[in-house]
Amino acid sequence: MEQTSKYQRSIDRLNDALGKEISTTLQYLYFHTIFEDAGYEHLARLMRRVSIAEMEHIEHIAERILFLNGKVDMNPSHKAQQIDAPVEALYFACKLEQSTIDRYSEYSRLCSAEDDAVTHKLFQEMAAEEEEHLDIFRTEWQNLLDYGSHYLALQSIANSKHVAHGEKK
Repeated sequence: MEQTSKYQRSIDRLNDALGKEISTTLQYLYFHTIFEDAGYEHLARLMRRVSIAEMEHIEHIAERILFLNGKVDMNPSHKAQQIDAPVEALYFACKLEQSTIDRYSEYSRLCSAEDDAVTHKLFQEMAAEEEEHLDIFRTEWQNLLDYGSHYLALQSIANSKHVAHGEKK
């Protein structure tokens, strides 16, 4: 019981992060589905890949909670936003990633101050991965701002060629 009380703040932070990672996974799967349906193959694959990375975060967080003898709260923190326009979706994804980076950086600092080095490191590693996601989303968002409908049209045409030739996605 002593271990649980010593690490309760870490467990609470991890469960908060877990709920947000679940919500983020669902959000990016929503974007994946919408983009795939619209024929934006590149954006759809990107969202799918990042959602899988977020699922891996869920796994690592849950494992850490269990190691600390905590209870895993496997519930999303919020519902997915019904954003269909690629520019707005990528802008939202950038905001989501930046807020996650900020939160994980703070959680990492707090865990370090409380002598929980492993959770501190986990939050640092996840913050670094979230920065990679942010970089990807910023690039795509900027491409959409710079090239607009031309950027999306090229993705649609590329997808149409694959479908016309009977290729699997």
